[in-house]
Amino acid sequence: MASTPEPLVARWCGRTSFAACLREQLETREAVVRGDGPATLLLVEHPPTLTLGRRADASDVLWSSEELAARGVEVCETPRGGEATLHAPGQLVCYPIVSVGRQIRAHIVRLADVTMEVLRDHGVADAEFRMDTPGVFTPRGKIASIGIHVSRGVTVQGISINVAVDPALFGSLVSCGAPTMSLVSLGDFAPAASLSLESLAREWAERYAQAAGYGLRWG
Repeated sequence: MASTPEPLVARWCGRTSFAACLREQLETREAVVRGDGPATLLLVEHPPTLTLGRRADASDVLWSSEELAARGVEVCETPRGGEATLHAPGQLVCYPIVSVGRQIRAHIVRLADVTMEVLRDHGVADAEFRMDTPGVFTPRGKIASIGIHVSRGVTVQGISINVAVDPALFGSLVSCGAPTMSLVSLGDFAPAASLSLESLAREWAERYAQAAGYGLRWG
C-alpha cells in the first residue's frame, strides 16, 4: 500500500516586506526543526529591496542613500550566501522551508529545474542553470537568482524569478558580485502583462511539490 506523501503547505502571501517575510521563514524553520510544523512554501512579491548576503560588500549598492530613499528602495541584510540581490514588484519569490539534510546542491538544482520548466511553459525555451553565480540564465541575461541558508538541515530563502521588473531598478546594484551581468524579465521574452504573479506562483508550487515528492496543500 502506497504511503501518503508528506504535506507541503504553500501560501501566496502577496506583496510582503522582505524583513517581515524573513522573520516568518526563520520562525517556521524553528517549528520544522522541532517537528511541530509542516514543510512550508511561501510565495511572495517584495517591495523594492536590495538584500545583502554574507559575501556582499557595501560597494555592491550603486545608488546613494538619497536615491534609494527617493525610489523607495530598502536595503536589508540576509543570512543567505552570496552577494547583493534585487527584489522588486513584478518578481515572484519562492521560499521553501523544508528539510534538505546534506542534499544542499540537489535542493539548489531542484529550484532551478522547476523554474526552467515554468519558464519553458511561458516561452523561454533556452534557459540554463549555472552554479557559479547560482541561478537561471538566458542568452540575454540572468532571469532568476538563487540564495539559500541551511541550519540543522532545514533551508530558508530560495529563488527569485523576474517576471515584469522595472529595468531601471537593475541599475541600483552589482548583482551577485558580477558587474557585467545583465538582468532580464520573463516579459522581455513573452507578453507578461496578462500573467498574474499569483497564478505563476501556483504553477511553480505544483511543479516543486511534485519534483520534491510532497503532497501540495494550500494554507
